[in-house]
Amino acid sequence: MPRMTISRSSSFFLLTLGLSAPALAQAKATAHTVQKGDTLWDIARTYLGDPFLWPQIYRLNTAVVQDPHWIYPGEVLKLEAVPGQTAVPTTDTPAPVPAPAPAEPPPVRPSPGISMLPPSTQQSTQVGDGMDLFRRKKVSAQNAFKTYREVRFHPLRAGEFFSSGFLTEGDSLPWGTMLGPVTPEQIESGRARTAVQNFTSVGMRPFPGASYSVGDTLVVVDRREGPIGYGEIVVPTGLIRVTGQNGDQTIGDVIAVYGPIRNGQSVMPAEKFSDPGAKEYASVADGLEGRVLVSRDARELRHPQEVLFIDIGRTAGVSPGDLFHARRTAGPQDKTEANAVDEVMAVLQVINVRGRTATVKVLNVVSPDIKPGTRVKQIAKLPS
Repeated sequence: MPRMTISRSSSFFLLTLGLSAPALAQAKATAHTVQKGDTLWDIARTYLGDPFLWPQIYRLNTAVVQDPHWIYPGEVLKLEAVPGQTAVPTTDTPAPVPAPAPAEPPPVRPSPGISMLPPSTQQSTQVGDGMDLFRRKKVSAQNAFKTYREVRFHPLRAGEFFSSGFLTEGDSLPWGTMLGPVTPEQIESGRARTAVQNFTSVGMRPFPGASYSVGDTLVVVDRREGPIGYGEIVVPTGLIRVTGQNGDQTIGDVIAVYGPIRNGQSVMPAEKFSDPGAKEYASVADGLEGRVLVSRDARELRHPQEVLFIDIGRTAGVSPGDLFHARRTAGPQDKTEANAVDEVMAVLQVINVRGRTATVKVLNVVSPDIKPGTRVKQIAKLPS
């Protein structure tokens, strides 16, 4: 039988004393040079016998390791504390107390001729060390909203003008036709007409014999039957800016949506909006009187922002921005009820004016039962 030789090294005796391999490594090593592929997790498992003790190694080496997730080959990591050194300070370092911010002076309403720019922009710009831009004085909430406080109210706005609509009064207008999006739908729709959204490119066919130029603004409308003797009700659904031609068709981009824009609707050049500016109303003693013809939308009760049409217009002296009261007519209501009194039912503002009619917007409502035939009386005008 061959003879066997057994070597009993010091490692054998250490193992027989109950020391594991990681503990043996810890007993011999006080530092570790990071190799490619090392992690604090693996180093803690090798030297400390428990990978969850990696924070101990990290705290000992914060001067070397900036982020415990990233260690680099060649870095030498301590594996035990230097005598007298603690990994974590025994006392907390007090946080610096910020100096109190200087008190903001109360906002002052500027007089005419005084610049509305903040002081930092009124001074000459200095290059300095390049950081002046980031050292601006903090702007208070009062100053941040100063622009909104100082802007004067404009009674008329372009969006309301273009979206309100009008009565055609029997006039023959140059209606073109909306043809729909120029890019077909990727998934076919069962609908015969497809709605489009903002920034959609659409094709249109102009009124026979007419043409549109690049940059023209067109209004897309629904046309409905109006009151007898006053033509059609025109309800805008959006605005289109002309961008070019595609054969005999005009191409444009949708720039505003007021309602569903669909194939087959009518288009025509948009009327020009004239902003009267920020003007104050002047009261009218014996104002014009007329009556409500119809509501643009089929509703029984009126609400703010609803659009109505009245039977007096430019020829009677009505102007955009005029204010009217809708008033209840005094007199008998029913044989079994008390007589009605003359009272204000709503305040109306003129948005669009044509020859015999005007488009009005309901500003506020006292009594919502404003029916066709309700009396309206002018109460204020904008200075011309």
